[in-house]
Amino acid sequence: MVANGFIAVDRSQPTLTMARRSVVVYAGTGSSHSWTWLADLFETQGITDVRFADTAAFTEQLTDEAKTVIISGGDGFRIASAIGPHGFSHLKGFIHRGGTYVGMCAGAYLPLPSSIDPFDKFNLSTTKIENIDCELRSSEEGSPRKAVRYGNCLIIHPVRGEVELEAGQAILRAPLYGGPVFKEPTADEVLARYRSLTDDTELQVDRLRADSMVVGKPAVIRTRHGHGELLLLGPHLEHPRYPDANSLFVKLIGMQGGSSPTPTVKSPEEPNKFLARALADLKVAILGLENRSFLVGNKLWDGGRFLKLVNAMESRLHTADGSLADEVTNSLMRVRAEILKAKPESLLYADEGPDRLVEAARLVVDNHFKVLRESRNR
Repeated sequence: MVANGFIAVDRSQPTLTMARRSVVVYAGTGSSHSWTWLADLFETQGITDVRFADTAAFTEQLTDEAKTVIISGGDGFRIASAIGPHGFSHLKGFIHRGGTYVGMCAGAYLPLPSSIDPFDKFNLSTTKIENIDCELRSSEEGSPRKAVRYGNCLIIHPVRGEVELEAGQAILRAPLYGGPVFKEPTADEVLARYRSLTDDTELQVDRLRADSMVVGKPAVIRTRHGHGELLLLGPHLEHPRYPDANSLFVKLIGMQGGSSPTPTVKSPEEPNKFLARALADLKVAILGLENRSFLVGNKLWDGGRFLKLVNAMESRLHTADGSLADEVTNSLMRVRAEILKAKPESLLYADEGPDRLVEAARLVVDNHFKVLRESRNR
């Protein structure tokens, strides 16, 4: 079905209203910076019933109070290992009772059929991926941006950046950063397809192979499980530079915005001043990275990813104070120290730096949404 040019999402399954049930966004071990795009989108839409959870809290919040859980981009292997069999069991139960799972990029790979640990604990979709190659071309194993080893095969990332999508009667664009290209499903429902590449698409294999692997293939699928569903998205529809894709994303997951409350802005106290200084100093250190990349698990980190997390905190400092500001300040100082001591010739980077920065950003953003909710309810 099509509504306003977009696919109309069938909500015939029993659900509770968004006003009474919250959204839980995974921002734990293995996650990258892309969950901050969700924070920006939800805040713009006036959707404040959102919790940004670390690994432990993510499983704890899979209750009937939550309507939707979202796992975005990052290192799928580290995310799956962190959630583990216990977490996946809870997640399955949550969906079966009527919850919605939304997976973008790395999060979209997790529920797909797999016999490889740790993904084999969460097989909920029967749809397979097109972007896999078991011939193991050695030229594609050089960078995780182009391919990631998956058992005896490689998950190939044939293109990167902007692609054109078709969803119902709507034609729109969104970026693809390593997300899946699905094979034609036998049981799941296709909600959007990759329509074409664009002038801004970065080819990572030859053009003929990229067209064959991507164009016309499913980009977004829906899987039913019990009373709930899974929405699996290859591209990042939540990316802030693509408003049409943002509109489709909000429609697909059945959210409704409202008027976003603005908390009272207060003059920074001493902890906020220290936090602002720590952020500024960290930004200088990040800019000194220039074009260097760091391998963390199966994910490449660079200065751009660090800055996205810093930016997510900068715009929300006015709601961080007290012990939270102290904790985040200490974390940022440690991240800066790690960056400054990293050797210029080294590709490897200790996991603690990126993970610590993700956690610092999560604390600030989650607290900010808490303040927004409290302000709204006054």
